[in-house]
Amino acid sequence: MVENEDRIEIELPVEKEFARLLRLMISGIASRMNFNLDAVDDLKIAVEEAYLMAMGRKVTGPLKVAFTIHADRLQIDLKGKVAAGASSDKAPENFGNFILDAVVDEMQADQTSGEFGLRLTKYV
Repeated sequence: MVENEDRIEIELPVEKEFARLLRLMISGIASRMNFNLDAVDDLKIAVEEAYLMAMGRKVTGPLKVAFTIHADRLQIDLKGKVAAGASSDKAPENFGNFILDAVVDEMQADQTSGEFGLRLTKYV
């Protein structure tokens, strides 16, 4: 188990080809933290769903993703700017929230006009 708090940050273009890279990153980080296989799979589902939500919200520029490693949990923050005039249809996002609620322990969304923000927490 990791004793100190570490932080890993990455910026990714919001294009479906990069979702796989995010899944690989979370798999490595979660394995290093000694999450069991089911929890690793849950985290891979979570980051991919969050990434798809960012795509659906039409995030422009890079999506900033930060992984904060604590002794007892992994915190994942996703942030980006939403395109001006992007649709505010929340139906796909609501389904995404349902999936995220099922696979992470805590979820906080800050998706105001012009911003996309999501914090996911999974305890070891």
